[in-house]
Amino acid sequence: GRIRYGKAGGVTFKTAGHGVLGASGVDGLQRGAVIWEVIEGRGQFAQATGLTTSNFTVGSKGEVVDNHYVRLFLPA
Repeated sequence: GRIRYGKAGGVTFKTAGHGVLGASGVDGLQRGAVIWEVIEGRGQFAQATGLTTSNFTVGSKGEVVDNHYVRLFLPA
């Protein structure tokens, strides 16, 4: 996949392992997570490496709340 950060550039990533999706304990709400490995950077993110963790919920009508935690390493 790809994430763009406007004019600053962006990153390309692949899924690391398998994500998880399951019951949250709240009726009508599932929770899940996946880890993405950065494989390419563009613009200000050229030569970036790192990981992004996506933690999300999916409601009974398909509504998604997705939070990302990103740790990028950029060349000096």
